[in-house]
Amino acid sequence: MAGINGEQLYGLKRLWATLKMGMNPALKGLPLKKKLALNYVSKESKLTKLGDRIFTNTFTPYYPSRAYDRFLKGVVAVGAGQPYPVVTNFAITPQCPCNCWHCSFSDRSKSDVMSLTQLQKAIAEVQAMGTSVIGFTGGEPLLRNDLEEIIATVDERSMPIMFTTGYNLTIERVRRLKEAGLVIPVLSLDHYTAEKHDAGRRTKGIFKQILNAIRMFQEEGFYVAVSFVPDKQLVDDRPELFKVIEFFRELGINDMRLTSPILSGHLTSRPEEKLTPENVATIFEIQKLCTRTPGYPGVFAYDYFESALFYGCGAGYNYMFIDSQGNLCPCDFTMMSFGNILERPVQEVWEETSRHFCVPGCSCYANKSNDVIAAQKPEFWPLSKAATQAVLNECPSYKRDKLPEFYRRMGMKV
Repeated sequence: MAGINGEQLYGLKRLWATLKMGMNPALKGLPLKKKLALNYVSKESKLTKLGDRIFTNTFTPYYPSRAYDRFLKGVVAVGAGQPYPVVTNFAITPQCPCNCWHCSFSDRSKSDVMSLTQLQKAIAEVQAMGTSVIGFTGGEPLLRNDLEEIIATVDERSMPIMFTTGYNLTIERVRRLKEAGLVIPVLSLDHYTAEKHDAGRRTKGIFKQILNAIRMFQEEGFYVAVSFVPDKQLVDDRPELFKVIEFFRELGINDMRLTSPILSGHLTSRPEEKLTPENVATIFEIQKLCTRTPGYPGVFAYDYFESALFYGCGAGYNYMFIDSQGNLCPCDFTMMSFGNILERPVQEVWEETSRHFCVPGCSCYANKSNDVIAAQKPEFWPLSKAATQAVLNECPSYKRDKLPEFYRRMGMKV
């Protein structure tokens, strides 16, 4: 059994850390009502002290850091009704050694990929817009030989994270990634057996590679996260599901992104893959168990935080995704776009996007709009600007009379 990197904070240690983090200058003058709203959601995350850094989850920069200061500024802005790209993900390659059953990137073009220079320009633009967390995904980012140069472009204003299958990773490259400034690796892991994991990823031997990658990142002192996508069959089998969670604990995983199947990519037009309300209740149970129990990884369960009870869906409102061709989309799973950053400035495309996603939704928009989007299916995703507008006309991304609980508590006016 591996030990968790760092110390999970509970009791007085957590209270003291929370008080310090809450004294940030970005919150100076914030009304008590809004501070309580911030605490309402932050208490659902686990705090882990690793060296002189305190980590909350993979969506929040570590404290103390300039990126954390900017994160709080962004959260206050979106809580006041101002769209703000707090988190930006870049798909830096469409190529991947896997063909995962749930892949949201499966029907995007594999031909054009942004160059290092184009990516560096785009990173500078999103940092200037206030982004505090920048994720690098794909495809498989490790397939790019210039990955380290891409990561090194991110300065202290943002925290870089990377999503990977662990493909062909070596200790030498882990060290190069660390030197380049990578803060959090998020590693894809869906089961405790090689047979089930490899079958889901449709790549023999990838289970062994991901476990090796986890071990190497841990040895280099990283805050290590996994991306876990359980299918409906697994969630229906509670004993088996909790064995997977126990396996993550035994591995010493710091954090887990628990993503339920989203009707995008391979799962477009497959509503049978959606979880039932009973399944979602099980996900809520896992969120609470892991957060409150020492030794288990912290959890960011999308079903939990994207529900009306917390943040809701921030696609195009506090989050944006830029694919390997430069198309700016509301999120990785919402396969629509108002423009390409190789043709127009990032700020300009974002402003048009956020005019249509100007209020957070109360549930995942990709799932909500799946049938309408699927009816527009092009040869390659994302949808054109005209098709995107048509989808939004038929299926708006939000309701002005219904806000997620966090925004309601922040006093957001719509």
